[in-house]
Amino acid sequence: MTHPLIRTIHRIGIRSLMLLSFLFLLGTGAAQAQTVPCGTTTWDLTAGQTTNVGSVTVSNDLDNLYVTYTLTHPTATFGTLHLWVGNDLLSLPKAGNGAPIPGQFPYHHDAAGATSYTFTVPFTDLLIQDANGACGTPLYVVTHAEVDMDGLPGGDHETAFGGPTAGSGPRWWFYGIYTVCCDFGPPPVEACATAYGKGGYVFTTDRKSNPESLPSLALTRNRWGWAIKLTGIGTTTYDLWAGAGLNNTANGVKVGTVTVVWDGSEATVTYTITASGYHLKETHVYAGDNAPATIAPGQYGNTGYLFGYESTASYTVPLVDANGGGVWIVAHAVVCR
Repeated sequence: MTHPLIRTIHRIGIRSLMLLSFLFLLGTGAAQAQTVPCGTTTWDLTAGQTTNVGSVTVSNDLDNLYVTYTLTHPTATFGTLHLWVGNDLLSLPKAGNGAPIPGQFPYHHDAAGATSYTFTVPFTDLLIQDANGACGTPLYVVTHAEVDMDGLPGGDHETAFGGPTAGSGPRWWFYGIYTVCCDFGPPPVEACATAYGKGGYVFTTDRKSNPESLPSLALTRNRWGWAIKLTGIGTTTYDLWAGAGLNNTANGVKVGTVTVVWDGSEATVTYTITASGYHLKETHVYAGDNAPATIAPGQYGNTGYLFGYESTASYTVPLVDANGGGVWIVAHAVVCR
């Protein structure tokens, strides 16, 4: 005789059972919303010992520490960034003369040409289970940056450190002390929307969702979105529109820009949020010799997830015009406020 539970499983189906299991996890707290980052601390980012070129901001949520480098100097851009975090400066990688060795720091990123970047450091990397187990714990944070003062790689090059406290040794460096915060407040309620860089081609075939009578790639009847076609190398900038249903910008909000730099062999696609209160949550970039064959952003091949409330993101992808007919870009994003 078949057990009643087995009969129930067959009746509701495996997929339904999986859905019920997921809902059960939500109800028991196994899947929780991200906590609000708290404890924000900001220090000067100093180049060449005396020049303030920007800032370093540190915060945390339950699971991660966030360290954001930002340049405010009008002509400066980043080179490589290095980060070390620990509970004792004796563990900081140093040379025999006591000077820190940024190249041996555990976190590094090639931010060439960028003016902002956020490192996400899981507390587990610091042997801390989560912030609740480390409330009030001081962490030493050493932030090093290569800065090109004229914005040109290999140009007027300076070393920069963030923090208010001078380190010891024969060479100058700075560091800061950040106190782990546990006062997260209620989970954030984010309002998110899909966004596209406004190119000259639409996906839709429906006349009502093509108010500007742009050429169509005929990929969908009325789902909105735009594609960009490049026929020559150089730099071009497009408005980034969120929530522009039916490809009508009157329905949406211009939240920023998308800048594309193409040199014939690769393209750099940079999202910049300019609308107050908005930040990037996800990015999806299509770059190809042929026009896109899908409107599904997850199939574009270049996906980024951003959890540090970033206002900019940049991606460099190979892109060659092999057929002589130009190349294609789709710049999709999820933006929240």
